[in-house]
Amino acid sequence: MKVLAINLLNYREWTEKLGQDREWLIQKTQNEFMMKIHKICAEYGTFPLQLRYDNFIMVVDGISTEQLTVMKKDIRKLLPFDIKTCLGFGKTPLEAQMNASLCLYNSKIRENLDQNGMNNEPVVALHFDLNYNTLSLKSTSIYDSFLEIMEIYLELARFLYKIGGIMQYLGGDNFLGFISINNIEDAVYKIEENKKLKLGIGIAYNARNAIKLATSALDEIRLNREKRWRIKKESQ
Repeated sequence: MKVLAINLLNYREWTEKLGQDREWLIQKTQNEFMMKIHKICAEYGTFPLQLRYDNFIMVVDGISTEQLTVMKKDIRKLLPFDIKTCLGFGKTPLEAQMNASLCLYNSKIRENLDQNGMNNEPVVALHFDLNYNTLSLKSTSIYDSFLEIMEIYLELARFLYKIGGIMQYLGGDNFLGFISINNIEDAVYKIEENKKLKLGIGIAYNARNAIKLATSALDEIRLNREKRWRIKKESQ
């Protein structure tokens, strides 16, 4: 699998130039950046996972070297600082991002978007949904509800890490993950074990389509309520 890691260079120095009354402005600007980055990435069939605000990664199977090069230029144009991009390859998304991370903060390693020797793999997206969290708001507080979501997020993040996956909180009571196609059974077993969760699984040739299918599968689960997981696969 292929993962692109992006580091926003001199980000801290940029924030410090905004003065001491800057936190509201930083949050506002960060959200504006990510809105534009999401739009660009969607055009190329991928989806950025925002880790720290100055770092993010994306699964880029199904995207050519030429497309990655143009996407990088498009992202760079909208930012007030430079960026460094590193492409990593691995058997799982976790391994791929680890290999991408090796060069991200190493000034001796030149960034390279060349995919020579890197095969495109099917992208498996996981759309998790926490059962009854919204209903629990009637008997608890919005903060307690949020803490429950974060506890589940941490549990899922650790689980996916063990099987070579990566994930991000989407907001509400939803989470997005990516795993290797060889670990789908592990994800299904986790859902069978944890009755609090529903899971839509999407398999496609790029990240955007995989997420779309995962969300579609989750919508069908919510409508039919026959089981707590479903898989949808992109036809060739």
